[in-house]
Amino acid sequence: MVAQEDVEAASGLECELLGKWGSFGWWLQVFLGSVCLVSLVGKRFTDKVRRPWKVWFFDTAKQGTQALMNHIINIGLSMGFGEWLSVDADPCNWYWINMSLDCTLGVAIMFLLLRLLQCVYRSKLVARPELARCGHYGDPPDFRIFLRQLLDWQALVFVQKLMLAALVINFRASMALISTALLGWLDDFPRAKLVVVMVLMPLILNVFALWTADSFLQAKANDCDEVQVRESLVAGVPAVVGRDVPAFHAQADEDLEDSIMSFQEWKRSRRQA
Repeated sequence: MVAQEDVEAASGLECELLGKWGSFGWWLQVFLGSVCLVSLVGKRFTDKVRRPWKVWFFDTAKQGTQALMNHIINIGLSMGFGEWLSVDADPCNWYWINMSLDCTLGVAIMFLLLRLLQCVYRSKLVARPELARCGHYGDPPDFRIFLRQLLDWQALVFVQKLMLAALVINFRASMALISTALLGWLDDFPRAKLVVVMVLMPLILNVFALWTADSFLQAKANDCDEVQVRESLVAGVPAVVGRDVPAFHAQADEDLEDSIMSFQEWKRSRRQA
């Protein structure tokens, strides 16, 4: 009798996306966000070119703002899809669908949208190539440049969410069947389902998405060298970039040329004598 009541009580629970402030769902989200942040810190130390902390913070802040925006939109969409669309899928299933699309297809869409925006900035119609240098914030890093890039990135995130939402609406029946087949066995265990949908899967997919997006959000090493040389020429100060020292080689070539000219002049002076 007690076991039957426990099963009925468990089946009566719903998979809450967040719940009340300080509830189980909130603490799971705090844990997930902390792990994702630590993963980006670890990536900084594994990159071939280690970014300064301020530059790394600017790059990470773009994704942090995107994650917050995605999370809020996903919760709203999952609740709306579960209530408005005439398919048999609960909000947790819809959240899993939106999150999975964000971290896979969504990353590819963001990459293409960013490259498209950079092409627009470099076009003759706009003629603002400096706005296309993603990950460059000046020397020293300027908050205003970062803010401009942050706004551009969030605008692309919004466009991406519209595209993914349209995809979900058009293929809602198929996606609902897939999510029910993969997550339906957890319906009688709402806390376990909450952990799987809101922690385990997001942990794996978000770390993958964060690392992938960070790779094309940060400035490339060659681009950094080019900008450094250009800025040094404008300032009139020779730049030293990479392992070679161009200024040293240029000075050596100039000294060699001077020595050859001096030797020729010495020969002419000897003939005249």
